[in-house]
Amino acid sequence: MSLEKYSAQQFEIIFDQIFENKINNDSIKDFLLEINYQNLPINSLFGAVNSLKKRMIKIPHHEDSLDVCGTGGDKLKTLNISTAVAFVLACAGIKIAKHGNRAVSSASGSADIFTHLGINFDNNIENIDKNLRDNHLSFLFAPYFHPVLKNVADIRKSINEPTIFNYIGPLLNPTNPQQQIIGTSNKEIIFKIAEVISKNNPRGLFYIVHGFDGMDEITISDNSYLLKISHQKIHEIEIINPENYGIEKCSINEIIGGNSEYNSQKMLELFSGKASKYLDIVVLNCAFALQLINKFSNINDGIIFSRELIKSGKILDFLQKIKNKN
Repeated sequence: MSLEKYSAQQFEIIFDQIFENKINNDSIKDFLLEINYQNLPINSLFGAVNSLKKRMIKIPHHEDSLDVCGTGGDKLKTLNISTAVAFVLACAGIKIAKHGNRAVSSASGSADIFTHLGINFDNNIENIDKNLRDNHLSFLFAPYFHPVLKNVADIRKSINEPTIFNYIGPLLNPTNPQQQIIGTSNKEIIFKIAEVISKNNPRGLFYIVHGFDGMDEITISDNSYLLKISHQKIHEIEIINPENYGIEKCSINEIIGGNSEYNSQKMLELFSGKASKYLDIVVLNCAFALQLINKFSNINDGIIFSRELIKSGKILDFLQKIKNKN
């Protein structure tokens, strides 16, 4: 079947039926594999997002939050970069609604890091609201807010490759943030994600990034793609070369991580100010986030700010503070 001919509404109806348990598991698996085989038709993204947003548990009054979130699926098993970025930015007083999950394609997901560092999270809307207002940070554990995805959890595991649900994950933050950096491991869908974002978020400012090495972050082992979306306008794609900002490229092996215990330890070393390529990749990603929210127009200024904040030790104090409040 050619899914390219399906409308967004037709896809939405099919996803509605999937989440209402009206389609058998074998047919769901075939459907998800066919979407992958046909390279994620744009209307499948619209349909899946619309279906899940209808069922999502929403967190009101925080659309002014920023999220930094990747799709996962790059299978590079790097250190937790977007989670580290979230801590840096929150320490700087920027409201971060960090949407994420436990490890799927990596050895350590963002939820695993929060857990290992002793920072609790739950689905209590009042707690989330208070954390965002008082600490400028809340972790939003995706399964709490998208309970219908339990219906397809076993099917996704059996497929053993990223599905449409991985790629649209960053588009389903329950705060509906209007400022976001989205990393994708699939270069072929950068513009498709941009189309969905531009239609669904007419007032938003978004960066979509993808490393030449396949990373769903701005990488430092190679160049990266950057696509900006501002107030429904999709700009020309840009190339980020870390060397243009004084950061030497490195082997991917220098930023490879391990399990949550290992990655948490590396993150604590990072926040102690220890020089490393991990520090370099985090400050580069922070700088682009700071540019997105218009705190710094110049990337070099954002790098200097982020590096000095990390080296000050304030982030370790910040982590201890939010840990004590849990």
